[in-house]
Amino acid sequence: MQDRLTDLAIGNILSNAVNIGYRLNLFKAIAEISSPENPVLPEQIAEKAGCKERYVREWCNTLACGHVLEVNEEEKFWIAKENLESLTTDNFALIYNAMLTTILRPIDTLIECFIKDGPYGLDYAVYSDFEEMQQMFAKTTSEGYVVSSMIPDVGHGIQEKLETGIRVLDVGCGGGLHVRLLAENFPNSKFVGLDITEKAIEVARSVKKTDGTDFKNVEFVVGDAGNMPKSYTDSFDLVLLFGSCHDQMRPDLCMLEVHRVVKPDGWVVVTDVDGSSNVHTDRETFGKMAAMKYGGSMLHCLPVGSNAPDALCCGSMWGRKRAVALMNQCGFDDVEVKAMDYSPGSVLYIMKK
Repeated sequence: MQDRLTDLAIGNILSNAVNIGYRLNLFKAIAEISSPENPVLPEQIAEKAGCKERYVREWCNTLACGHVLEVNEEEKFWIAKENLESLTTDNFALIYNAMLTTILRPIDTLIECFIKDGPYGLDYAVYSDFEEMQQMFAKTTSEGYVVSSMIPDVGHGIQEKLETGIRVLDVGCGGGLHVRLLAENFPNSKFVGLDITEKAIEVARSVKKTDGTDFKNVEFVVGDAGNMPKSYTDSFDLVLLFGSCHDQMRPDLCMLEVHRVVKPDGWVVVTDVDGSSNVHTDRETFGKMAAMKYGGSMLHCLPVGSNAPDALCCGSMWGRKRAVALMNQCGFDDVEVKAMDYSPGSVLYIMKK
């Protein structure tokens, strides 16, 4: 176990070094000026990236010893060709390493939450840096599949309805990424994005089309998912929740509101982290990724979803069994569950009012 703990500590150090390299574009700097045939000195990397040589040298030394960078006897560095894409383009693993420091920022307060008479949980505000990084993470992952794969996968004629023109609500829209993707691809439909965080809505309202012009079919609203405007009753053909249900302190109140605002015969689609509601099954199914899933829940999703005396404290790994049971209790009797093969580790819940 001591060797295992040492490996974990080393992995933590290397993860932080990767985060530094990502945020300062050090990997890109190395890729631009070096190759296996033409390795470079830290001072050359520092000059290219606009950083101090001494810090860059220690960073290079760390990652070379961790076999992330390559080094020769002359202490010159390069990135192996097979690792260039992973270290220089936005991807799940690279951005997740960068996100970890933002999740860990309130660690001392989170530790207090563990104590019996400590706080119930943490407010979204303490994770402001994480929310920004999460939007970047969502952009990297979602842009490649939401329109091309997820919408067709939902089925039930939803894509055709979007093309013809329907009214759509995104609950917990954050910075508006998914609304933008859908609104630009389905211009005949009208989209409303709702989020409780004013800062997120400010960001969402600044979103432009790819060509830089303003959207004509989008509205963003600051609002509570558990107490949406009364005027929303029976007014949406489609309600979407992209990973936002489990973060609610009262997801039951949220889903009851969703049931109220969706039209009769309207559809609700929820994306979430996939899990079985049993940790042993999850460990056997997802392997080491199960630890990442539960860890992310422990560090962020559980604290923000537990921050009240009456919170249900779901966490992102509440799993299919618990999620379907809650949706049934909120009036959705028939919930279709589909693994999202185009987004490994995620699941779709599809239901009709």
